Amino acid sequence: MRPIVKPPRFRATWMPIQDVRLLDDWGRHLRRMFHGDVPYLVGSALQRADCRDVDVRIILGDRKHAELAALVSIPRLNVMLSLWGRQVTGLPIDCQVQQMTAANTQHPGAGRRHPLGLGGWDTDPDLVTG
Repeated sequence: MRPIVKPPRFRATWMPIQDVRLLDDWGRHLRRMFHGDVPYLVGSALQRADCRDVDVRIILGDRKHAELAALVSIPRLNVMLSLWGRQVTGLPIDCQVQQMTAANTQHPGAGRRHPLGLGGWDTDPDLVTG
């Protein structure tokens, strides 16, 4: 008789749920700031418990990215968004605005991307406080 082996449990993210809620709430602000473009949780926080930072990507269409890059320095914007995210969530945020073509070339098949800012935590009566 062979022992029963359970398959490994799938997890959407290795982050504690309260951190995911903070991140999702911040993601709603990012969505508003970028006029509906959805930010995504990507990287090691989706893959393992010992991640060193929380990667957030805002993937813009090529034209929209070019228009933004004509107005601001994207690398500086990335730093400002990361610092804002760290201040608001208390998490080690690494936030980057990416051009869609570049993002899909670097990670064919879209990789694993968990959308943020769509959760509706504020409308769930069991989660609303105050």
